[in-house]
Amino acid sequence: MSSKFRSGAGPKTVFIGIAVFTGVFGALRANQYFTERNTAVLPLLQPNSVSGQPVAFDGAEAEPGRVDFRTAAKRVNPSVVSVDKFNRYQRGFFDDSIVEAETGTGSGVVVSADGVIVTNNHVVQDAERVRVRLSDGRSADAKVVGTDPISDLAVLRITAKNLQPIEIGDSRSVEVGQWVMAVGNPLGFDNTVSVGVVSSLKRSLPVNRDNGLVDAIQTDAAINPGNSGGALCDANGRLIGINSAIASSTGQSVGIGFAIPTAQVKRVVDDILKIGYVRYAGLGISYSKRFDGALAYPDFRRQVAEATGGDNVPESGILIRGVLDGAEKAGLRINDVLLAVDNQPIESTFDLNRALVPKKPGDKVKVKIWARGETKTVEVVLDQTRRIQ
Repeated sequence: MSSKFRSGAGPKTVFIGIAVFTGVFGALRANQYFTERNTAVLPLLQPNSVSGQPVAFDGAEAEPGRVDFRTAAKRVNPSVVSVDKFNRYQRGFFDDSIVEAETGTGSGVVVSADGVIVTNNHVVQDAERVRVRLSDGRSADAKVVGTDPISDLAVLRITAKNLQPIEIGDSRSVEVGQWVMAVGNPLGFDNTVSVGVVSSLKRSLPVNRDNGLVDAIQTDAAINPGNSGGALCDANGRLIGINSAIASSTGQSVGIGFAIPTAQVKRVVDDILKIGYVRYAGLGISYSKRFDGALAYPDFRRQVAEATGGDNVPESGILIRGVLDGAEKAGLRINDVLLAVDNQPIESTFDLNRALVPKKPGDKVKVKIWARGETKTVEVVLDQTRRIQ
């Protein structure tokens, strides 16, 4: 692998849709969209249908001060692949024969000349076989080296010659307003390029009950189903993020997309290649996700008060159901309520994941808790855990 990787609601409900739909399904949705409007799907450009002089793109130099993505696209396209997952099914109720079917399509990025590819975890999740299609038309079965649901990243490896790894940029230097380019396979259209700007930084948002994106890059470059796992690059063609999710009321791009920054990608890939999983910091507590939001109910708070002998039970937080390691040493106990970590309010398990994902085992954090009628802050040394529980 390259040294850079080795070195280390309002009126309208908006949902966070992971771009996990298949390219084929997305294409069907697009076809339905046009069909419902009785509009024929025509080629974007037809020969001899445009009057006036053609624009001479081939070999033309970009005008001074004008943004031009031709060179960046040429650099990035060979490094972006299509990732197809397959599963086996029984053919029918009265037919015991087994058939294999393509069950999902996304994108991936080649990050080393020896065949390491990064994509989203949700692109390959539960796949029985994964196939990678290269930009030059070649295809190869891929081995899933490791996956990480917390970051929504997965590492694949293929055996192929003449692979062109992407150049890795530094997501920490990305600024709001700068030009970016998204490359992937939206709706089944391989190696599609879209451009836009960085709309915001450090977006953290849940994409399911347990996990979500942390410190994501927000962009208005068009990202659609099938773009998952593809590249978000700067204007020079350097990778700054892996496209992962969209916010939309339709399931298609409305100009709000999110990418996992390369600073996180590097950490995840390094761990998966070295030890097969990602090392995360753990607070040393256990809890039940079914209690998320339960403290908002007076009856639940009354039960906590009766169990602990304390009053003024908080209306939000995480009820601690077990302690060990650093938390136990810091004095946390069962039925304490976790209120904040390093001044970040904790109201759900996602909030806790968001606070801990950037941390490393051995880091110290200040933890605010309610304990039997008293609110106090203690220091906890984080332990290593394979997953945040």
